[in-house]
Amino acid sequence: MVFYGRKRYVDILDCYLQQNLASNGGYFDEVWFMAHTKDKDDVAWIEDVVKRTPGYKIIGKGDCEGKKYSCMWNYAIEDNTIYVKIDDDIVYIHHDAIPQLVHTRIALPHPYAISSNLVNSPVTGMEQYHYGAIHPFLPDPSSKPSFTAAETWRVSEKKKYPDLDLIEDYDVIHMRSPYRGHPWLLISDDHYDLLRTPMGKYDQNRGSDPIAFGAAWKSWGIGAQQQYSLLHNLEQNKVQRYFFGRNIKYPEGSSAANSSATITDDGTGPGGEQTYDTGYTRYNLNFCAVWGSDIRDQLPIADDDEQDITSDIPKRIGRPFLIDTRSVVAHFSFFTQQDGITKTDLLDRWRAFANEAVCKPDNLKKPWDLICQGFEGGSG
Repeated sequence: MVFYGRKRYVDILDCYLQQNLASNGGYFDEVWFMAHTKDKDDVAWIEDVVKRTPGYKIIGKGDCEGKKYSCMWNYAIEDNTIYVKIDDDIVYIHHDAIPQLVHTRIALPHPYAISSNLVNSPVTGMEQYHYGAIHPFLPDPSSKPSFTAAETWRVSEKKKYPDLDLIEDYDVIHMRSPYRGHPWLLISDDHYDLLRTPMGKYDQNRGSDPIAFGAAWKSWGIGAQQQYSLLHNLEQNKVQRYFFGRNIKYPEGSSAANSSATITDDGTGPGGEQTYDTGYTRYNLNFCAVWGSDIRDQLPIADDDEQDITSDIPKRIGRPFLIDTRSVVAHFSFFTQQDGITKTDLLDRWRAFANEAVCKPDNLKKPWDLICQGFEGGSG
């Protein structure tokens, strides 16, 4: 279930969705685009994509117009069916993320829902910071491009941040964008330098806001640093840096409404190896797996579906919301980060990665917005 509204992001996501279709050897029987936009160009674009892609469908067109996203959950109610809810600005899905998430949903029947390990999330972002997945990045200190724009995702193909340009005093929430299409540069491999970065500054002073609405939610810089760190980890083939958590054993006899469709983990099958219990704290609902019967039993979902599904319902029925830390995906931005993060070259980089590692030769992607100034390339 892709909560759809913006073609510029789903154009990249499309490669990952096709890769994970059962018809291509993946786990998705179908991909539903839950249309929630009035933009005629975005609507026409997804209609065209669905028309030429077997396994794709548009669901609920017009039914939820003018309503909250909670309306979309009314379709996720079939027995013995796992629904994976995906936001339209998911820009990276690890090749094992969906199989891992599905197996954990089956192996652990007691939790109400299972989320992937989000890159660019307040809760998992800080856990990733302390488990060594975050690296010291800062925006290019130049006021204009100091390199030829190119479609590359590798951190090593850019220079390191110049030591002489390091700054110590800046506002993490209201960071300045040096120019449209700028990269972030790795400062060094020194762990101490993390303290000079947005995530390091936030970790040293988290303020009084709840973590779900703190600086890691407001700051485009913190969101960008998490994503550039993931690109660095991918280049180094070190995705295991994100695998915190443990195999949590819930009491015998705990059951889900769909228990006939689930199995109890006996420690021998896949799924549930490294999970993290959110403790009924609000988490982001960008990418998660639920049983249809569990959603149906809790309808209607509240207008704030994120609060309801990740915190209120789990607390009310005593079934926690879990994160599968082995299921790694990247989320582009919250609306609070949008203005700054769209001025980076991240979308160009995620598109380049997808073209190289995921997209089929006849489905390579070209940039919509020409975010990098001077971009003259293109894919395919």
